[in-house]
Amino acid sequence: MQLPKSPAKPTSTRTNKPKAGQVQLFFKGLPEDVRFKSHSIPESLERAKGTLYETWFNALQLSPHYQSICETNEFPSDEAKRTFELFGDLRNVSFDTWWIEVGYGIFAEKKPFNKVAVNNQTDDFGEDVKVLHLEIPLNVSPKTLRAQFDNLLELHHPHYKDFDRWQASTAPARMESRKLTSVSLNICLDVYRLFLEKSKQGEALLYEIGEELRINPKLNVVHSDRAIEVNEKRIKMSSAVSEYLEKAKNLAAHATEGRFPCTDNHPWIERQTRAARKSRYGD
Repeated sequence: MQLPKSPAKPTSTRTNKPKAGQVQLFFKGLPEDVRFKSHSIPESLERAKGTLYETWFNALQLSPHYQSICETNEFPSDEAKRTFELFGDLRNVSFDTWWIEVGYGIFAEKKPFNKVAVNNQTDDFGEDVKVLHLEIPLNVSPKTLRAQFDNLLELHHPHYKDFDRWQASTAPARMESRKLTSVSLNICLDVYRLFLEKSKQGEALLYEIGEELRINPKLNVVHSDRAIEVNEKRIKMSSAVSEYLEKAKNLAAHATEGRFPCTDNHPWIERQTRAARKSRYGD
């Protein structure tokens, strides 16, 4: 299946992706238990599902800014243009199809991960990589060797305490190191998705979105609730949903400019001034 293309798509400046027959694909964004293993393209698709890779894809599909780019071929910033050149037109495309055609290529590391070895291997990529040559005595206990190895790393590794694997990434598209997970971000995107659907039908009430998605089941109204309890629950639910919605909008905007995951305030997003007891949200 071919990805749909925008009418006047600019000449792509993408870095060449790995060849389809290549089996050694490495990704820094996979769970640690499989991060250092090589993957074929189909294997990488299965590993990528449910990770921040898929969340980034979903954020772009929901982003009104990215949708506008796909429809008009006009770019609000140079960063957004580069993102489009990497990710392509995401209208009516499933994650599975996109990953097989495009995604694996922009997220795969250009260079496999180095492993501790007895001898230094020739660097096929022609890069000057700083390495530490080790002589490991095998008549010493493994526990002592591990302690000595850790001491050597602390002494010689330039980023021993603050190593950022994404700063060392060689992939055309790379994420940022933040304490944000695909699980929490997907909740934000679910809220955003339902908000957009309800907005097409009229006013989207935030507490209804929260109840439908069970954002906080304790705040769902039940038949036994008194009027004052109903009002208080709806106010609290609306506030919670509003926070998720604002994060989702920021996430989508930053994703459009190739920064992910990030929910910091983005200049494209109008800040909401909410009254203390207002239960409705105006976009």
